Amino acid sequence: MIEAMGATTERAAPFPLPQGHEEVICSLFEGDFHLGLAALINSIVRRGFCGLFWIGCRGVLPPWTAKLKRRDDGLFEVGNALLGFEFLKTDRHFGQYKSTFLSTVFDRGITRRYLWYFDPDITLRCAWAFIQMWVRHGVSLCEDTNFRMMHSRHPLRCAWVELARTDGWGEPRLLSERYFNSGFVGMDVAQRSFLDTWIAAIQLANGSGVTLNQFQKGSREQVFYTVDQDTMNIAVMYADVPFSTMGPDAMGFAPGGFAMLHGVAKPKSWRKKFLRSALNGVPPSPGDKHFIACLDGPIFPYPPGKVRRMKFSAALAALIGRFYRRG
Repeated sequence: MIEAMGATTERAAPFPLPQGHEEVICSLFEGDFHLGLAALINSIVRRGFCGLFWIGCRGVLPPWTAKLKRRDDGLFEVGNALLGFEFLKTDRHFGQYKSTFLSTVFDRGITRRYLWYFDPDITLRCAWAFIQMWVRHGVSLCEDTNFRMMHSRHPLRCAWVELARTDGWGEPRLLSERYFNSGFVGMDVAQRSFLDTWIAAIQLANGSGVTLNQFQKGSREQVFYTVDQDTMNIAVMYADVPFSTMGPDAMGFAPGGFAMLHGVAKPKSWRKKFLRSALNGVPPSPGDKHFIACLDGPIFPYPPGKVRRMKFSAALAALIGRFYRRG
């Protein structure tokens, strides 16, 4: 049992704690987000990842795990990678729990060197070798889509500094001009203190009225709105670590990207009715198309016939979108 930030994490007996992996990728999911997780894992394995996926989940194992080969140590084989799960009991919204979960992966020796977090609505487009190269230059982050610029004297950033100063933090090390998306982060064990600062920023938000289960609070005029991202951006200002960052194109939020696609829009790709959406003027997004392309192995979250129907539906919806789209 592990106690962190007022939440309890319980490691399920069927998954003994792995130790000493060079490269570990984490994600958190509950409910039908296991479908996005399957596409995420497929996309990363296909691009050359051979390390460990260590996934925090609330609820039960994804049904598609029943088709995977399981080793004597309890881990599943996924291509040349390994996959394990940790069953979580926490009152926190997963957005507020990312930093704590990642810190326990370092603290318990699951990874000895590199650690990444991906939201389960992301798919990877670039070679894994690029991600490996990127993390060697500092904490890896991508700019956000809706709020990519936040000037150093932005009133919300100034409010964060005032709160931190009142809490005894002192002055920020870096007054960034950019605002980053919390759906992806990569780091070396040498930058582990970034997570400590992120956890402290979440506690700062909780002390300012953000409840444990909140993802968003009020509207963007609030000092804390999208809690995981606001607090992570505070950590960028205060953590004494190097950063290596990319623009919004890195997540497919702007043209010209090659690294990832982040499906932040609603409905999620696995819930979307592609033909109905196209007839309403919204064709499949690049993220929708890549999600479908990542459904046929090494994890198979749907029967083959279902995948074929989804591909046909998306292709027809894309054709409709060439002639009719909203706006």
